[in-house]
Amino acid sequence: MLFPHEQCSRKTFQYRYLTPSMLSMRLGGIGWQHVDSPSYRYDGIKRTDGEGVIFQFTLSGQGAIRYGDREFMVPKHCGFLCTLPSDHLYFFDESFGHWEFLFIAVRGEDAVRHWQSLIERFGPVISFEQQLEPIHCISELYSLIYSNAQLDKYYVSSQLYRFVMELNRISEGYDIVQFKDSPEPVRIAIRHMQSQYAAPLSLDDIAAKSGLSKYHFSRVFLGKTGIQPMQYLRKIRIEKASALLSQTNKTLETIARDTGFDNSNYFIRVFKSLVGMTPNQYRQTVGVQTAHALRIEK
Repeated sequence: MLFPHEQCSRKTFQYRYLTPSMLSMRLGGIGWQHVDSPSYRYDGIKRTDGEGVIFQFTLSGQGAIRYGDREFMVPKHCGFLCTLPSDHLYFFDESFGHWEFLFIAVRGEDAVRHWQSLIERFGPVISFEQQLEPIHCISELYSLIYSNAQLDKYYVSSQLYRFVMELNRISEGYDIVQFKDSPEPVRIAIRHMQSQYAAPLSLDDIAAKSGLSKYHFSRVFLGKTGIQPMQYLRKIRIEKASALLSQTNKTLETIARDTGFDNSNYFIRVFKSLVGMTPNQYRQTVGVQTAHALRIEK
């Protein structure tokens, strides 16, 4: 499927505001570029364009960013986040072949606050190979600006918030671990819980599958997802149970068994603690045979 911007051509748009803007998230620039020269280098300490943030997503080829004392590759389907000013350097090397990317530069206190929070959760480089919704936001915004030079600044700001909310949605979801350097044991454990949630899994079982000791695994998992492994497992089970409640006429006993709970009483207690109502109340609220989906957030 094509991104919306692919119907356009490569261009860069810079934004300046004639009057002081009260917007706490405002666009400073957006562009679609192709580079193949090592002269493409941006030092986050030496830049003189003031405070702000940048997001850059690789469409093809590869670039790199040094963030602090670590260097990260930014290949296809990956993007980086950085704030200005900060100790980073993103650059192109001839050995990469070329680097084609979409970028946005954003100003405002909300932008800096959100970027700092996202970098803490993702790290500076994010893989979007499985979840491209945030990139579609940027691609669509580029396409709209390309075809409408007078696009309302408030609408543009709302699209930037949409992009940030998509990133937050991914970071607070539990379907994948996005940070490029996230440990493989965490990803293995997540896949195992997603596929075996109906089985009587213990923390020992999950840690053993990951290849780490139980205590080390718990620390790593908490650090990358924000919740403990068994909380994650209960989250999956309740989300699966909510689908069965809204889409089938199965009894609570059957649903409890199908989603890995020892008995229906324990299932009811856990469901109420996470959802705020009993399974029967939830079923009455959403109805049966509906496509209702529940997502448990931390």
